[in-house]
Amino acid sequence: MFRNIYLRNPAQITLDHYQLAITTLDSTYHFPFDDVQSLLIENLKSSISTAALAELASHGIAVITCDAQHLPIATLLPFQGYYQHLKTLNYQLKLTKRFKDRLTRKIIKQKISNQAATLSLVSGKPQTALQQLAAQVTDGDDSARESIAAKAYFAKLGGPKFSRRQENLTNGALNYGYAIVRSCLARELIQFGFEPALGFNHHNQQNAFNLADDLIEPFRPAVELYVFTKLATSSAEELTSSMKAHLLNLLSYEVIIQGERQSIQYAIHLVVESLWGVCQIQKSTQLVLPEIVALRVHENGE
Repeated sequence: MFRNIYLRNPAQITLDHYQLAITTLDSTYHFPFDDVQSLLIENLKSSISTAALAELASHGIAVITCDAQHLPIATLLPFQGYYQHLKTLNYQLKLTKRFKDRLTRKIIKQKISNQAATLSLVSGKPQTALQQLAAQVTDGDDSARESIAAKAYFAKLGGPKFSRRQENLTNGALNYGYAIVRSCLARELIQFGFEPALGFNHHNQQNAFNLADDLIEPFRPAVELYVFTKLATSSAEELTSSMKAHLLNLLSYEVIIQGERQSIQYAIHLVVESLWGVCQIQKSTQLVLPEIVALRVHENGE
């Protein structure tokens, strides 16, 4: 099983005998790079050597840093990708609006289906209305089925008084989880040579990761399932270090993709890999997307 390392306290991160060395106030810990999936550095007093950064990048490990509010703000994006950046950029630039609208339809449809699956797992009841909305999504979602579904979904998941605009523990946990998944998507897109600012549904000119925001949509219900089932009973008023560590470990939880159970981390890789192929042949049906299942940490080799 891969490790997701969360550093709350000040730490020195170095390379020692081809292993990742993390020194805290009283101890030094060593981790083989092949065993590490992600590293989240929350404390601004931490330091990391360039040798360690280079080795983390070469192993494709997600390195996430936080801001003064302890929220994920940046991720390590290696220059060396699997494919040539210019070649992939040309693929992106040649995508027609009609084709991008088809991609949007597929993604939003899967997002709503995953919302229905999440509600079914929480309530134990089928969610026919949401599944019907998923079936009604059109190219480009011109009929705004995503917005209609979200309103009904969160009203059932969080209760009629719940709003995503509220400042509370639940929304803080959701935002934290989304940021982790988004960071991993951005890193994977860069490795495959994509220009992440060029989305096909998100077009904010001030957003450097529009494409990551397109692809995160069907992953969001996985975060929501975790938050509303694992943290719903907490009496805490704000995110604790333990909660953040568990949200980072969400990357190890399972989804179904291409008919098999995989970790969210690996599912992100498969989604971006399939997008690279889709951009070459412009066939939206080839885009693979995750399906939500009951919460379970994925065991390697299963």
